[in-house]
Amino acid sequence: MQLTVYDGADTIGGNKILLQDSGVNLFFDFGINFNLRNRYFEEYLVPRSRRGLLDMFHLGLLPPLRNIYRPDLEIADVDVWSRLRLPYPVQQIELHGVLLSHAHLDHSGHISFLRQGIPVVTSLCTAYIAKAIQDSSRSDFEKEVCYLIPRVESNGLLESGHYKKFPAEQRPFAVCDCAPPSSAGFWQSLPTSRGMVCCDLKMIEAIEGLPVKAFPVDHSIFGATAFAVETSAGWVVYTGDLRMHGKRGHLTRAFAQAARDLAPVALICEGTHVDARVAIGEAEVHARALKVVRGCRNLVIADFGPRNLERLLTFRDIARDCGRKLVVATKDIYLLQAASLADGSVTPPERDEAILVYKETRRLDSWEEDIYAAYAGRCVTPHELKANGRDYVLCFSFWDINELIDVDPDPGAVYLYSSSEAFDEEQRIDIARLMNWLKLFQMQPVGLPDPQTGKPSDSEKGFHASGHITGPDLLELIETIGPGVVIPVHTQNHEFFRSNIEPGRLRQPEKGVPIIL
Repeated sequence: MQLTVYDGADTIGGNKILLQDSGVNLFFDFGINFNLRNRYFEEYLVPRSRRGLLDMFHLGLLPPLRNIYRPDLEIADVDVWSRLRLPYPVQQIELHGVLLSHAHLDHSGHISFLRQGIPVVTSLCTAYIAKAIQDSSRSDFEKEVCYLIPRVESNGLLESGHYKKFPAEQRPFAVCDCAPPSSAGFWQSLPTSRGMVCCDLKMIEAIEGLPVKAFPVDHSIFGATAFAVETSAGWVVYTGDLRMHGKRGHLTRAFAQAARDLAPVALICEGTHVDARVAIGEAEVHARALKVVRGCRNLVIADFGPRNLERLLTFRDIARDCGRKLVVATKDIYLLQAASLADGSVTPPERDEAILVYKETRRLDSWEEDIYAAYAGRCVTPHELKANGRDYVLCFSFWDINELIDVDPDPGAVYLYSSSEAFDEEQRIDIARLMNWLKLFQMQPVGLPDPQTGKPSDSEKGFHASGHITGPDLLELIETIGPGVVIPVHTQNHEFFRSNIEPGRLRQPEKGVPIIL
């Protein structure tokens, strides 16, 4: 039995970890390595879908594994396999499945390039959220996680097949945490006029004879799951991304106890935030943000990460406690609707009177028109936000900031930044741009990172809770589970593991180099 970390060995995100045992091949996640991708691409400079796999292979963004990728993304005029720029050999394997820990694109995005028939095993909530993300995104061949649009070649270029002749092809998803719902209306429908060849959601407990166990854990996106696979060498446990300090931290602790009972030979664990000693919890975010909103007599804009439904619901509660309404985008409504179908703790937004919809002034997709029609009496226009700002908390991000021109908030409105710090130069430039917008509208920034350091000052901390486990909590988790070896991924702090895990127990992965157990 061997494990090969094709991505995530020395970077945060992009996990692609291949488990091979007795002829069975499984990946733990198959995400986008944004660190590598961003060396070559940015918002308007992107991989060329018209050239299929060529750009991805030439830049080393996909593992060199034959027989696992979509044949409709290969082009006739170039042997894409001759363009590999990776220091390890090409292999040919049959891939039996991907164990998907959660729906963030740095863990899920490159499933888009896999053959349609390869099963994806995940939680019901992750499946539904991943589909909602794809449904509500612009067409993008890097985001075809739940269903793919067949490509056809014309004069050496690939293009999406005509919607009347080439229906979308749904990937075979399997649910590992519960029985799939009897009604598959959301799962088997598209918000466009293109048809879809559907696959029923199934429930599984093993892949090709290897038993699989799934454990819900706490992360900044609902549906996050840790996995254990019983191999010929013993149980191998993979944490995905997790934390102990969120509202659902008890799930992570329960996972650690259950994993301990398996006496695993290996634990593959994340280490994104191990340099942190103390975590800010969601309760602290709630308390600090509540104080800010209560002290404002004008519009409050809350900026937090997309798909962070826990944070959205925190601001929903804050708005309600302050006699305000929470105004969200159509994408937020669509995501909430999907999550409520899979997670009984999430109130369907149509039944949540504290949530309203922001009415944007642009051309709409059909699914957005459906939302505006369903929420006809609960849409808020920019004019209403301008006239009665003190009645609302508006959910925006940096990418919505040009909407301020339509809203034109009165001076003194608050922009409450409740997202992560700026980790790289590009993000720090975005913070500087954001500050220019806030100065233009004379808005009061709260919680904003410094554009030079990317970190908030001490007085501006406490408005964001990380989705990742702290160093002390991770060491507690490792001690509880008691694995034979520890394999850290999704981290750049290798010194933490060298300093805290005994040498004979630590297996530091190298990209593309098998670890044999």
